[in-house]
Amino acid sequence: MSEVLTRDATYQRERWSDALRDEAYPLLKRHWEEVALDKDTVPLDPNWGAYEQMDQLDLLAITTARLNGTLIGYVSHFIVPNFHYLSLKVADNDIFWLAPEHRQSRIGITLLREAERNLRALGCNKILMKEKVHIPLGRLFEFLGYREIERLHAKTLIGTT
Repeated sequence: MSEVLTRDATYQRERWSDALRDEAYPLLKRHWEEVALDKDTVPLDPNWGAYEQMDQLDLLAITTARLNGTLIGYVSHFIVPNFHYLSLKVADNDIFWLAPEHRQSRIGITLLREAERNLRALGCNKILMKEKVHIPLGRLFEFLGYREIERLHAKTLIGTT
Protein backbone atom coordinates (compact mmCIF):
# COMPACT_ATOMS: atom_id res chain seq x y z
CA MET A 1 0.00 0.00 0.00
CA SER A 2 1.26 3.47 -0.78
CA GLU A 3 1.74 5.97 2.01
CA VAL A 4 1.84 9.74 1.66
CA LEU A 5 3.23 11.93 4.45
CA THR A 6 1.84 15.43 5.07
CA ARG A 7 3.36 17.06 8.13
CA ASP A 8 2.77 14.43 10.82
CA ALA A 9 -0.19 12.78 9.09
CA THR A 10 0.03 9.83 6.72
CA TYR A 11 -2.54 8.81 4.10
CA GLN A 12 -2.75 5.30 2.74
CA ARG A 13 -5.08 2.81 1.13
CA GLU A 14 -5.79 0.07 3.64
CA ARG A 15 -7.44 -3.25 3.05
CA TRP A 16 -10.32 -4.39 5.21
CA SER A 17 -9.24 -6.47 8.20
CA ASP A 18 -10.46 -7.31 11.67
CA ALA A 19 -7.68 -5.08 13.03
CA LEU A 20 -8.82 -2.09 10.94
CA ARG A 21 -12.43 -2.75 11.93
CA ASP A 22 -11.54 -2.81 15.63
CA GLU A 23 -9.44 0.34 15.32
CA ALA A 24 -12.05 2.20 13.26
CA TYR A 25 -15.08 1.30 15.38
CA PRO A 26 -14.56 4.01 18.06
CA LEU A 27 -14.28 6.61 15.28
CA LEU A 28 -17.27 5.13 13.48
CA LYS A 29 -19.29 5.44 16.70
CA ARG A 30 -18.28 9.12 17.03
CA HIS A 31 -19.13 9.58 13.33
CA TRP A 32 -22.57 8.00 13.84
CA GLU A 33 -23.24 10.12 16.94
CA GLU A 34 -22.39 13.28 14.98
CA VAL A 35 -24.19 12.70 11.69
CA ALA A 36 -26.80 9.95 11.94
CA LEU A 37 -30.47 10.78 11.86
CA ASP A 38 -33.19 8.53 13.31
CA LYS A 39 -30.82 7.11 15.95
CA ASP A 40 -33.82 5.97 17.98
CA THR A 41 -34.93 3.59 15.22
CA VAL A 42 -31.72 2.96 13.21
CA PRO A 43 -28.91 1.68 15.44
CA LEU A 44 -25.24 1.55 14.50
CA ASP A 45 -24.87 -2.08 13.44
CA PRO A 46 -22.52 -2.40 10.45
CA ASN A 47 -22.57 -5.51 8.28
CA TRP A 48 -18.89 -6.35 8.82
CA GLY A 49 -19.17 -9.52 6.73
CA ALA A 50 -20.33 -7.55 3.70
CA TYR A 51 -17.36 -5.19 4.03
CA GLU A 52 -15.03 -8.16 4.14
CA GLN A 53 -16.66 -9.71 1.08
CA MET A 54 -16.53 -6.44 -0.87
CA ASP A 55 -12.84 -6.10 -0.02
CA GLN A 56 -12.11 -9.68 -1.12
CA LEU A 57 -13.77 -8.88 -4.45
CA ASP A 58 -11.70 -5.66 -4.78
CA LEU A 59 -14.92 -3.65 -4.66
CA LEU A 60 -14.02 -1.69 -1.51
CA ALA A 61 -11.44 1.08 -1.36
CA ILE A 62 -10.57 2.54 2.03
CA THR A 63 -8.16 5.45 2.42
CA THR A 64 -7.15 6.40 5.94
CA ALA A 65 -5.52 9.33 7.68
CA ARG A 66 -3.23 8.59 10.61
CA LEU A 67 -1.43 10.93 12.95
CA ASN A 68 1.66 9.35 14.49
CA GLY A 69 0.17 5.96 13.57
CA THR A 70 -3.22 6.61 15.18
CA LEU A 71 -6.31 6.47 12.95
CA ILE A 72 -7.98 9.91 12.82
CA GLY A 73 -10.07 9.71 9.64
CA TYR A 74 -11.22 7.61 6.74
CA VAL A 75 -12.98 7.67 3.43
CA SER A 76 -14.35 4.52 1.85
CA HIS A 77 -15.89 3.86 -1.52
CA PHE A 78 -17.67 0.94 -3.11
CA ILE A 79 -16.49 0.25 -6.65
CA VAL A 80 -19.66 -0.37 -8.61
CA PRO A 81 -20.59 -0.85 -12.24
CA ASN A 82 -22.80 1.76 -13.79
CA PHE A 83 -25.83 0.20 -15.40
CA HIS A 84 -26.55 3.21 -17.62
CA TYR A 85 -23.01 3.84 -18.86
CA LEU A 86 -20.86 0.76 -19.39
CA SER A 87 -17.73 2.89 -19.83
CA LEU A 88 -17.96 4.24 -16.25
CA LYS A 89 -16.25 2.57 -13.32
CA VAL A 90 -17.80 4.39 -10.40
CA ALA A 91 -16.47 4.86 -6.89
CA ASP A 92 -19.58 5.44 -4.76
CA ASN A 93 -18.76 7.02 -1.41
CA ASP A 94 -19.75 4.94 1.58
CA ILE A 95 -18.41 7.07 4.43
CA PHE A 96 -16.08 10.01 4.97
CA TRP A 97 -15.12 11.29 8.39
CA LEU A 98 -12.29 13.13 10.07
CA ALA A 99 -12.10 13.57 13.84
CA PRO A 100 -13.35 17.10 14.67
CA GLU A 101 -10.12 18.06 16.40
CA HIS A 102 -8.31 17.80 13.03
CA ARG A 103 -10.81 19.62 10.81
CA GLN A 104 -9.15 23.02 10.91
CA SER A 105 -6.07 21.56 9.21
CA ARG A 106 -5.71 20.46 5.60
CA ILE A 107 -5.85 16.79 6.60
CA GLY A 108 -9.40 16.33 5.25
CA ILE A 109 -8.51 17.85 1.88
CA THR A 110 -5.37 15.74 1.63
CA LEU A 111 -7.30 12.61 2.66
CA LEU A 112 -9.85 13.16 -0.12
CA ARG A 113 -7.13 13.87 -2.69
CA GLU A 114 -5.27 10.71 -1.69
CA ALA A 115 -8.51 8.73 -1.97
CA GLU A 116 -8.95 10.13 -5.49
CA ARG A 117 -5.41 9.04 -6.37
CA ASN A 118 -6.08 5.55 -5.03
CA LEU A 119 -9.39 5.30 -6.91
CA ARG A 120 -7.77 6.46 -10.15
CA ALA A 121 -5.13 3.73 -9.69
CA LEU A 122 -7.98 1.21 -9.35
CA GLY A 123 -9.34 2.30 -12.73
CA CYS A 124 -12.25 4.39 -11.47
CA ASN A 125 -13.25 7.23 -13.76
CA LYS A 126 -16.06 8.77 -11.70
CA ILE A 127 -16.38 9.43 -7.97
CA LEU A 128 -19.66 10.08 -6.21
CA MET A 129 -19.48 11.88 -2.86
CA LYS A 130 -22.48 12.27 -0.56
CA GLU A 131 -23.25 15.23 1.65
CA LYS A 132 -25.56 15.31 4.68
CA VAL A 133 -27.94 18.24 4.40
CA HIS A 134 -27.51 19.01 8.10
CA ILE A 135 -23.69 18.90 7.76
CA PRO A 136 -22.96 20.77 4.53
CA LEU A 137 -19.71 19.90 2.78
CA GLY A 138 -20.61 21.27 -0.65
CA ARG A 139 -17.98 24.02 -0.54
CA LEU A 140 -15.28 21.47 0.30
CA PHE A 141 -16.34 19.21 -2.55
CA GLU A 142 -16.57 22.14 -4.98
CA PHE A 143 -13.07 23.24 -3.91
CA LEU A 144 -11.87 19.75 -4.88
CA GLY A 145 -13.56 19.95 -8.30
CA TYR A 146 -16.83 18.13 -7.64
CA ARG A 147 -20.17 19.48 -8.79
CA GLU A 148 -23.62 18.83 -7.43
CA ILE A 149 -25.49 16.47 -9.74
CA GLU A 150 -28.40 15.02 -7.72
CA ARG A 151 -30.35 15.33 -4.51
CA LEU A 152 -31.22 12.28 -2.47
CA HIS A 153 -34.41 12.02 -0.47
CA ALA A 154 -35.03 9.35 2.17
CA LYS A 155 -37.96 8.14 4.22
CA THR A 156 -37.56 5.91 7.24
CA LEU A 157 -40.20 3.18 7.33
CA ILE A 158 -39.12 1.70 10.65
CA GLY A 159 -41.52 2.73 13.38
CA THR A 160 -43.93 4.45 10.99
CA THR A 161 -47.35 3.41 9.71
